[in-house]
Amino acid sequence: MKRNDDMLRKLAQEERARVEVPDHVRSAVEETLASLPETPASNVVEMPKRTRHWKIPATIAAAFLAIFLILPNTGAPVAQALSSIPVLGTVFEAVTFREYAEETETTDVSVKTPKIASEEKGKEAAEAVSAEIDAMNEKAVAQFRKDHADGGYGSLDIYYDVAADTDRWYTVRVVREETAASGAVEEDYYTFDKQTGNLVILSDLFEKDEYIAHISENIKKQMRAQMKKDDSVSYFLDSDMPEEDFAEIDPNQDFYIAEDGSLVVCFDEYEVAPGSMGTVSFKVPPKVYRGDLKPEYK
Repeated sequence: MKRNDDMLRKLAQEERARVEVPDHVRSAVEETLASLPETPASNVVEMPKRTRHWKIPATIAAAFLAIFLILPNTGAPVAQALSSIPVLGTVFEAVTFREYAEETETTDVSVKTPKIASEEKGKEAAEAVSAEIDAMNEKAVAQFRKDHADGGYGSLDIYYDVAADTDRWYTVRVVREETAASGAVEEDYYTFDKQTGNLVILSDLFEKDEYIAHISENIKKQMRAQMKKDDSVSYFLDSDMPEEDFAEIDPNQDFYIAEDGSLVVCFDEYEVAPGSMGTVSFKVPPKVYRGDLKPEYK
């Protein structure tokens, strides 16, 4: 949309008037702006106000890249100007919704709960996941208080971060870490598809169940290689109690998709390894599972 070229040119020109920029930097930006085509007023088409999804012309992408590379440290005005440039796909963002801490003589609780925000296309999924996380965190705190009502030392730390934010995927990780006589760590991963705005679980990505065996065999191969390389690494595999060994992933195992396309499969503490290993994850290369994907995810 050439209307966006004019918008970007105007933003950049206003920015130059506010920010002191070295001559060589100014010259580079001038050349980029000069390359943008002028738009006749008669060709400008106003978009509906509720339109959310834009396609970015190459001219806007080029100007954006030039300003991003040339002006990385010019401060808040530039950031504000760039924030006005439309982006492609559904936007998700995790912000802190509830945060509190409580401490007694024997216990310590710290909770940071996210609210996942999104535009219209992903709003329903984001709100549902936010409500689920909040409920699970409150349940964990209530159980911790009950377990320590009669005394006993312990702590509960609940927090979150963004495990992945790629062109296609957005994943929020919630960690619940409890320590008492022994420790326990539980992680939950919530992955959103930016193209559809939906929450996806692992089985959603695949046409048939073959993915379970293919991914599981790759993980076992990685486990064996790690144990062979480092004696301190241990997994529940190839032991003298085969019934207790890791057999295969859960059809809806926790996961996220990394920037390089690897499928990162995540396990809670004690799930596939002794507690000394903590939580563990494995990066499964695309070549292992790509053939099992549904067409829309290939």
